[in-house]
Amino acid sequence: MTSLEVGTEGDLQPVPYSGQIVFTKSGTMSVQAMNPDANAPDTPYTRNGYEAFYGTFTVNRAARTFVVTVDSSLARDLIGQSLTRAFRVSGNTLVLTPPDPAEGWRATYKRV
Repeated sequence: MTSLEVGTEGDLQPVPYSGQIVFTKSGTMSVQAMNPDANAPDTPYTRNGYEAFYGTFTVNRAARTFVVTVDSSLARDLIGQSLTRAFRVSGNTLVLTPPDPAEGWRATYKRV
């Protein structure tokens, strides 16, 4: 992860996260991300500033979205949910956003 930004549409602010996303050829993906502040408040995706989940995914290339069905997660309320993410790929850069910009976040990753 090269950056995470949160806030309202048009006014995203950087958050000091680090992390990775892994997609496999067999159709699974996993995410791990960490805020260096272990006292960061919990969110629907995080506990103690940490996010970790994995599941199976399907891609809709025409819509530039994918859906991951969460099989396991640190935030247990995510288990069984289907999360849709919009994506943009440019060279070795992947940018993920929610399909509804009102959710207010953007995660950027560099392929290694």
